[in-house]
Amino acid sequence: MTPVEAARGVLTRQLGQHAASFQLELLQGQNDEQVYEIEAAGGVVRIQGTTAVAICRAAYAYLRAQCGAMITWSGRHLDLPETLPPAPRERVACPYRYVQYLNPCTYGYTMAFWDWARWERELDWMALHGINMPLAMEGQEWVWQKVWLSFGVSQAEIDAFSTGPGHLPWHRMGNINNFAGPLPRHWIEEQRALQRQILDRMRALGMKPVAPAFAGFVPQGFLRVKPEAETFTLLWLPKEFLAIPRNTRTFILHPRQEELYREIGKRFIEAYKAEYGEVSYYLADTFNELAVPVSEGRRYEDLEQFGRTVFAGIEAGDPQGTWVMQGWLFVYDAAFWDSRSVEALLKSVPNERMLILDYSNDLVPGLADKYAPGPWKRDHAFFGKQWVNGMAHTFGGNNNVKGNLALMAAEPAAVLANPDKGNLVGWGMCPEGIETNEVVYELMTDAGWLAGSIDLNTWVPQYCQARYGACPPAMAQAWALLLESAYSAHIWMTKQAWQGEPSFEPAAASIDAGPVFARATELFVSCSDVLGKQELYRNDLIEFVVQAAGGYVDEQLALAVQSIRSKELKTARSHADHALAMLGKMDALMHLRPDRRLETWVGAARAKASTDDEAAFYDENARQLITTWGWPGLSDYASRVWSGLIRDYYAARWAAWLDAEIRGTEFSLDMWQQTWLSRPYRASTPMPVNDLFGTARAMLSTAGGSR
Repeated sequence: MTPVEAARGVLTRQLGQHAASFQLELLQGQNDEQVYEIEAAGGVVRIQGTTAVAICRAAYAYLRAQCGAMITWSGRHLDLPETLPPAPRERVACPYRYVQYLNPCTYGYTMAFWDWARWERELDWMALHGINMPLAMEGQEWVWQKVWLSFGVSQAEIDAFSTGPGHLPWHRMGNINNFAGPLPRHWIEEQRALQRQILDRMRALGMKPVAPAFAGFVPQGFLRVKPEAETFTLLWLPKEFLAIPRNTRTFILHPRQEELYREIGKRFIEAYKAEYGEVSYYLADTFNELAVPVSEGRRYEDLEQFGRTVFAGIEAGDPQGTWVMQGWLFVYDAAFWDSRSVEALLKSVPNERMLILDYSNDLVPGLADKYAPGPWKRDHAFFGKQWVNGMAHTFGGNNNVKGNLALMAAEPAAVLANPDKGNLVGWGMCPEGIETNEVVYELMTDAGWLAGSIDLNTWVPQYCQARYGACPPAMAQAWALLLESAYSAHIWMTKQAWQGEPSFEPAAASIDAGPVFARATELFVSCSDVLGKQELYRNDLIEFVVQAAGGYVDEQLALAVQSIRSKELKTARSHADHALAMLGKMDALMHLRPDRRLETWVGAARAKASTDDEAAFYDENARQLITTWGWPGLSDYASRVWSGLIRDYYAARWAAWLDAEIRGTEFSLDMWQQTWLSRPYRASTPMPVNDLFGTARAMLSTAGGSR
């Protein structure tokens, strides 16, 4: 398939008959440059691009700027005229070699149960938004099975090594083994077929997929086969996750085992290419949130040996391959990773054969020794290695309204212009979950194709025009206030207090539902007479109203627990009833969006099954990931504002806990949660919403009246 044919396929799928109005041609370019030229006249849009992605990006930029259109996860605004409008000739060159996308965790928190139809839509979205370097993590379990069996590890030992589908990202990164598994054979074969389709489409579009590679982790059964092999035994964050099961431990080969690294790495890459075709970029993360096993007196020598040995495993399988590594380890454990340690790990790898994804540059430091963003500044732009400047935006797939738009509009250009940027080759978007805060991703993908900063005073009204069809004065005022409130900051994970486990200290995490945000929401709702028929307007209205109402719920829960403590039980019951009633209304609004329903998530999981037993297994695994996760240290880390999850889990959990505290009866939170997980999900009936806008105004009035 030619680049033009691939781009034509995207436009045909997304635009239908309007795709015929686009005349597409290949533009000759050098190396990996992404350039497009576009001009529209007489109802014909002529696009020339160096790649299929460049052509698709050009088409989408035209649709947004000239047609006031938008294509995104939750829907589309695509009221195109019969004759497309003219546009002057323009040439755009992407300032980066790579526009990178996805985080290994996205393959759990969002993509765990995707089928090809959903993947095809996402690949179209990537192309339209100018992304040319996505992570490609599916299908590797089929290859790993083949590799471990070739070493003599038994199928039973491989099964014991694995996890459930939702937890695969952390198994792949060496954080956990033997947890919520094993993977059914049907799953492994189905993901094998899916990965073939994904990679074929990525290559057709001219993308550069990042495939997995061997990072040093082996199953316990490998130690039976190779008892002489030196290994370290590690546990994922044992100080933070005090209740982490010890049987999830990780075994990592000592870097002195270079021949084993080479042999395992070679077998994996050769088997991977034989199954899926050519790839050139390989993700391998050896110390993702794991203690680094170095000796006291040989710290830097050991680190250099680790870097050299992991790269040797990749090079053995692909002599021209590039090692891709997340920079998260340098951020998460900044106390350990001083500049000399970073340099030691990287120094044995040729600069042109390594690419570091420094993806958390929108993270605000929380502690002196952890969560320190911007390691490229501290570590001399990674000492000459290729690197990607990126932002994470969301952790755990939390879909609360949030994002630092001003930072996203200005910082990429500032880094690009920085004389100390070193070998900066890309811009990256690495959220742990997607399908949230679509304004953030429209903005960040624009930043990936601009050398200069973005003026939000110009960009936001244009965004509103493309998303809602108009930007009346009240909408402009609403967005000005959103930029002052929920879209002004980002710190770590987010959730409102009602999403957390019930306690006498209910607390929200990095959520803005205060007066400024509430006023922005009121102004937004006031535009319903003009914009109420637009799908994307309604989608945003629902999320804004629910977050504003969630602030009221948090206040009522705090008052309820205070009243319980002071033995004012009648008052406590009143506040509890107010909170639970509002949660029911919030749930009802969210139910209007199919993409914000727990039954949609569970339905996708069950659809992957080949038997009733598998369906029940996937059902529980899918819900476990976004609720208890696996142990108390991660409970509600992946919290979601979803219909069904609100009424059947969060509200029901608070109701049971509050009732027990008010009555003075025993209550086991853990038992309640485990019981909820153990039964297949059967959605209760949500409250009806006969008038979205009337209901929204009433909810805001109730929430505002308490302040």
